[in-house]
Amino acid sequence: KTCILKSARAFLVFKSVENKGELIKSVPSTEQIEDEEFDFDFSWIFASSDTKENIKKLVMNVSEIAEVYIDDIEIPDAPAAGPSNDVKPAQEKKETAKPDVKEKPKKASASKGKVGSRSVRVDIDKLDVLMNLVSELIIAKNGLVSAGAASPSGQMANAQAFHEQIEYLERVTTNLHESVMKVRMVPIESVVNRFPRMIRDLNRKLNKKMELYMTGEETELDRTVIDEIGDPLMHLLRNSADHGLESNEERVRLGKPEVGSIFLDAYQDGNNVVIEVRDDGAGIDIDRVRQKAIEKGSITEKQAETMTDKDFIDLLFLPSFSTAEKITDVSGRGVGLDVVKTKIEALGGNITAKTVAGEGSTFTISLPLTLAIIQALMVKVGEEKYAIPLGSINGIEDIAKEDISFVQSKEVINLRGRVIPILRLHDILDMEPVENDPESLIVVIMQKAEQQVGLVIDELIGQQETVIKSLGHHITCDKLFSGATILGDGEVALILDTNTLM
Repeated sequence: KTCILKSARAFLVFKSVENKGELIKSVPSTEQIEDEEFDFDFSWIFASSDTKENIKKLVMNVSEIAEVYIDDIEIPDAPAAGPSNDVKPAQEKKETAKPDVKEKPKKASASKGKVGSRSVRVDIDKLDVLMNLVSELIIAKNGLVSAGAASPSGQMANAQAFHEQIEYLERVTTNLHESVMKVRMVPIESVVNRFPRMIRDLNRKLNKKMELYMTGEETELDRTVIDEIGDPLMHLLRNSADHGLESNEERVRLGKPEVGSIFLDAYQDGNNVVIEVRDDGAGIDIDRVRQKAIEKGSITEKQAETMTDKDFIDLLFLPSFSTAEKITDVSGRGVGLDVVKTKIEALGGNITAKTVAGEGSTFTISLPLTLAIIQALMVKVGEEKYAIPLGSINGIEDIAKEDISFVQSKEVINLRGRVIPILRLHDILDMEPVENDPESLIVVIMQKAEQQVGLVIDELIGQQETVIKSLGHHITCDKLFSGATILGDGEVALILDTNTLM
């Protein structure tokens, strides 16, 4: 009666004997068992040449199985073409064979298909419980690592065996994590399938001819991300349709195809999924963005003189910033790109834009595959430990004090011919550095798209698999931290939000 995940146990029963014969009928049906629409027992007719004892032994090996009862049923040979009355005597001979055997030809293929597919529909809440268990397992593994590091080799008689067990546990937790994440992954097809119709509606509403081309619909993302990514993508597509593509007449005048093209491409890049929305329109009018920004007071004319095209493009993501001449139900309300950026960064991703005048614009979204467990670089600032997501790190450098220069009163370094600004983490966190005037600095080079920033820290601890725990509403820290993690020694380390830092 205390069995949890009944359907999963039933599935394991089916799986344990699937190579020993053929499942003919199940009561309740396999669909009902998957949906847990049964009490604590179920029956099935199974054709096998193996002995009852072997079948029973295999089933009893499944945990939380209390009893197994097996009876013989004699079924005379019957034509394979369909149900036959010849099967009825077998049903009358044994009262235990309650399922209607007359449906054998029809049910055999369906039931067998269900078992062969090896799939079980699982409630997302149950997956969340499983993910939490994986999280606790990783914390336990980190505790063993810390215990091993704290014990000198002479104080531990079985030090080698201890470390071998840690390595084994690490492999198990990594595989378990990957398996759980694969179960949680959902193709983005479920989100993007509605967009072609939306573009057809915009065809009529904007009086523009346009086509949407999509690739990579099979690319998978965590279900949590899938549930949130739809609205940002819709904003970007509407933005391309309204702002990006020229009118039909203008395209013909410019020698372009009358039908404009919008592209939505998705693909996996390492531990991230990249989604690109691009068009073959006019591109972003940098001069117009500059003019609007000055009119709205977002920048001054003096600031505008030193800004690059990329700096002006970044202004499009400011709250309430829009270059639309008129407000419509499609765009111009000043909530598009700001909402997109906020949502993407809340999911741990980032968005960038680039444009070529007369050729079109591209918006690139990069999202992490998982939001629960990440690889992180553990660092120390003062007496506190912090985690930096490994996916945001380009490298680690040891920089001499004399190699630091100043540009517009800001510290920079020249790294292999590239000027990179540096941030001192103890200044950002308002902490005292370990050394007031060190001879060299440990600099973690963080990267976001093409932008690089160096983060000065006091000490490197090492790479570690970390479990992300939400800070909830207990800490308000201007988005500097994306969460916290529990270390092996029980300490809590805050996870730095690299998007905010950069």
